[in-house]
Amino acid sequence: MNAKEVFLTYAGNFDRNDGRIELKIVHTLAVADIMDRLTESLHLPEHLKSLAHICAMFHDIGRFEQVKQYGTFFDNISVDHAELGCEILVGENFLQELDAREQKMIITAIRNHNRFRIEDGLDDETLLLCKLIRDADKCDIFRVFACENMVDTMGETEEQVSQETVSEPVFQSIMKHQCVKREDRHTGLDIWVSFLAFFFDLYFAESIKLLSSDQYYRKPFDRTTFCLPETRQKVEQILTEVETYISRMTTSG
Repeated sequence: MNAKEVFLTYAGNFDRNDGRIELKIVHTLAVADIMDRLTESLHLPEHLKSLAHICAMFHDIGRFEQVKQYGTFFDNISVDHAELGCEILVGENFLQELDAREQKMIITAIRNHNRFRIEDGLDDETLLLCKLIRDADKCDIFRVFACENMVDTMGETEEQVSQETVSEPVFQSIMKHQCVKREDRHTGLDIWVSFLAFFFDLYFAESIKLLSSDQYYRKPFDRTTFCLPETRQKVEQILTEVETYISRMTTSG
């Protein structure tokens, strides 16, 4: 199936003059490109490359209705965009060209792409798809974070974030190399630094190489002057911890 054509036709039904809609179109195409690089680097068989590409093209299909209906990308105050996306894929019969097992694999991977952790009990190929889409999505989230309109993506300006603090549970999670729970995030800066914890949740060496080579993860922090000395210190500690981890992971073996 031509997943890109299906995706662009569907996305064309929404207002591309809305920066958030355009942002998600660009993000999806970027994730698909990253996915193709990941699957090529892993030398996967063609049928898995194809399924992974479809996962990438449709992983955020729920974002468009989310913005239209709720005016936000924040799942906690609207709807789980992955679950909404799965409903759309089934309801619109976007996967009808695939057999039942392939459809289930893709739906499962998309449903798991934004969860705190992947559900248990999956077969090896479905688990691989879950890992791939989680990595590919994270890889482009850093570009979005660094380059797109901060209000569209985060809901706050950089000036507002510069006056905020890092909540202690968020700081401790990162220092322990753990992903940050949504309920522990209380400030915009908490969201910023929680992205850095993505490095600890990447499954493939190629993903870490992609993220560390362009240094998108640093750019919002480097261009922001944080007002509080305690905040500046915590941000520097977090960046040091993350970059030590990156160095270890990219030089080992």
